[in-house]
Amino acid sequence: MIRKYTLFSSLFLLFLTASLTSCVKFDGEQTVPAYIRIDTIGLTCDYFTYGANTNNFVDAWVYVDDDVKGCFELPATIPLLKQGPHKVSVYAGIAVNGIKDSRAEYPFTAPAVFNDLNLMPDSIITLNPVVTYWPAGPDENTHVRWMEDFDQGTVKMETTSQSDVPFIRASGPLAWHDPEGVLSTYSAKFELYSDTTQFCFATSEEFIDLPTKGSPCMLEMDYKCSDTCTVGIFYRLNYTINQEALVRLRPTGPSGEEPVEWKKIYINLGPYFVDYEDADYFKVYLSSWFNRNDGTQYFYFDNLKIIYNDR
Repeated sequence: MIRKYTLFSSLFLLFLTASLTSCVKFDGEQTVPAYIRIDTIGLTCDYFTYGANTNNFVDAWVYVDDDVKGCFELPATIPLLKQGPHKVSVYAGIAVNGIKDSRAEYPFTAPAVFNDLNLMPDSIITLNPVVTYWPAGPDENTHVRWMEDFDQGTVKMETTSQSDVPFIRASGPLAWHDPEGVLSTYSAKFELYSDTTQFCFATSEEFIDLPTKGSPCMLEMDYKCSDTCTVGIFYRLNYTINQEALVRLRPTGPSGEEPVEWKKIYINLGPYFVDYEDADYFKVYLSSWFNRNDGTQYFYFDNLKIIYNDR
C-alpha cells in the first residue's frame, strides 16, 4: 500500500492551498492594492555540488517585511495592501510527492529577496525570482548525501535480483540534456517487452546515516515513462529485508511509445526514516511490472539525488 505523506512535520509551515490567493489578509486603511506578478521561480546552483538545476517550483510563498502573505500557485498576480518601499521575500514551493494538494515550501533553498521594493497602489510590478540552495557541506546545514546523473563511468545504482532486464545507459536526443549547456549526455533507460516481467533499479549504497528524527529529507529526480513506475525503499530490520512502495509515477506519454516529456518530482523520504529508525540501512529503488499488451514500455531516469538538512 502506498502511503501519502503531505508536509514535513518539523520544518514546513502549516498547509495552505492555492485558495489563499482569494483570502489574503489586508491591513491598514489602504483600499486599493499594489500588485506583484510572478510567473516562474528559477533555480541557480553549482552543478558539481548540487547537481543539475532542474526544478518544478509550482508555488510562490510570499512574505512582506518577513510577514507571510500566502502561498500562490504560479503564475500569479498577488495583491498587497502595502505602498512605498518594502522587503518582499519569495520562497519556492513544491508539490510534495507529486500530489497537487500537498503543497509546501521547498526547504533547501534560500528565498529570493527584493529589498526596498517600491509598491504603488493599482500598479503591477513583475518579479523574476531566482533562488539558490542554502550552503551545503560538512559544516553546513544542507547535505547532498548522494547524486547520480549517469554521466560518470561508474554508476551508483544497480539492477536487483527482481529485475529481468538490464538498464541501458542511453544517450542521444531522448536522453536528458541541460538546456544551459551539455552537462549531461546520458540517462538511465529501461525497456519492458511482452516477454519480460519487471525491472528493479536500486541504489548500490546502503544508507546508514540518513536523518531519522524528522529532518526534511527528499529524493529528487527527473523522469519520463510510457507506463506506471513505482519509487520505494528497501530497509533491513530485525535481520529481514523489507520493501515498501512510496510513490507511483504516472506515465508522461502514450503507452508503447518512446516518451518525450521530462518531469521533476520531489519525494519526501523523511517520515519513512522516522517510522523505521531502528533499521540497519536503507536503499531507494525504482521499479515497474510489464502490465500492458500494447507494445514495449519505456522508462527514463536522470538527475537523482538525496538531499536533507538538519536545521
